[in-house]
Amino acid sequence: MFHNILVALDHSESAVSVFDQALELAVTHDANLLLLHVLSTDDQDAPDTPTTFPSMYYYPGLSVASIKVYQQQWEQYKQAAMDILKAQAEEAQLAGVSVEATQKQGSPGETICEMAKTWEADLILLGSRGRAGFSEWLLGSVSNYVMHHAPCSVLVSRASQAEQPQPVPEHLNRQLISNLAGWQ
Repeated sequence: MFHNILVALDHSESAVSVFDQALELAVTHDANLLLLHVLSTDDQDAPDTPTTFPSMYYYPGLSVASIKVYQQQWEQYKQAAMDILKAQAEEAQLAGVSVEATQKQGSPGETICEMAKTWEADLILLGSRGRAGFSEWLLGSVSNYVMHHAPCSVLVSRASQAEQPQPVPEHLNRQLISNLAGWQ
């Protein structure tokens, strides 16, 4: 049924569960896996982008130094993410699954769909952080984008109840809406 399963992995708590599900599907269907991590500044583990204000006006050398530090942090982030992918690929190989692991930089949803098309995936498996409502509108939803733009079937693995984000208390919700109204 499935021959090529693309597994989109991030570093969230649910990523381990997503990988385990993908491995089980690959073993069951004798399918190939492509483990994909998208390098994005939006990733929870990505280093913070340096700001040049006000340092470029008061301490010109500081902005150069902060950019170098950022570049070093970015390289460490890339290497750590690749190390995780390699470990997962080794686990899949030990289970007898044909597997590839890759990292791409870009917009996560677009990159996942592009890789699925290029690799001719039959299925995309990815996790969901459970964003809804205002936070989904503000921050976006990779799983939502992929479901609507993927060239193949998509399986979204929801976070368990323990991993689900807790709802924002009503008094904080009213405060946020009030603050946003003040921006107009």
